[in-house]
Amino acid sequence: MVTFRREIRLWHETGVTQRALMIRDDADTCWLACQMQHSRITTPGLAVINGPRSATIQRRIDVDLFVVSLNRLHAVARLAAEVADPRNVLPAALDQFSDQTAGFPLSGDEPDQPATIRSVRNALEHGQNLAIRGGLGFASGPDGWWISYRGRMFQTQDLLAAAQHLHRAIRAAVDPEAFSDFHGEHPFIELRDPATIVRPWRPGSGIVARQAAAMAQIGAGLSAHVAAKIIESQRSRRPLPRTTRAAADAGPSCGLAS
Repeated sequence: MVTFRREIRLWHETGVTQRALMIRDDADTCWLACQMQHSRITTPGLAVINGPRSATIQRRIDVDLFVVSLNRLHAVARLAAEVADPRNVLPAALDQFSDQTAGFPLSGDEPDQPATIRSVRNALEHGQNLAIRGGLGFASGPDGWWISYRGRMFQTQDLLAAAQHLHRAIRAAVDPEAFSDFHGEHPFIELRDPATIVRPWRPGSGIVARQAAAMAQIGAGLSAHVAAKIIESQRSRRPLPRTTRAAADAGPSCGLAS
């Protein structure tokens, strides 16, 4: 949960729709960051620095940033559970995320409090503190990297799948309120699975639709009227044929010629 209760109070003082929009955008941003970093782990680009170890070091940096993005997404989910989850969607999703990111033990003797992905993030963030950093290791694989810490092993591919499920849960929690504001921007990410898409509800959408239809009819009527006026004006300015013009110049006939 968010550390300071004052932060929670400020979020509750924000409008429901605005709250949902901000959390939705934060969740989309963090999920995109997770995907970006993991794609760089599995398919690294050109090394910035030439050297035999530079590509591996660059991927190690991307693992670090991937873990940071994953924890940021988790923080967004915990915040949403506090301030933007009226249908109580997120508690179960957070429990599932904890299970999916628990990794697996490296031995049968585990400490009372096994390492979590959050403790891995803390070890990466506070690398100068050897009491925290001790026991942190990495190994590369074809589908991602392996992170070992304090008797637990975490695979980045599994962590990415857990992040995807958590992101969908956040969107399921906040989308109805976020979509209720027809002034709000479209989400950064359009969820592809129809089962998880919350159909947008627009307040007054029926009225707006009827107004739009009426305006379209008025516009069509005005266009037809203007077009008729233009045709009539063109006809009035069209030059008369020669025979008609000569007859008009001669004037009316008063009798037979002698």
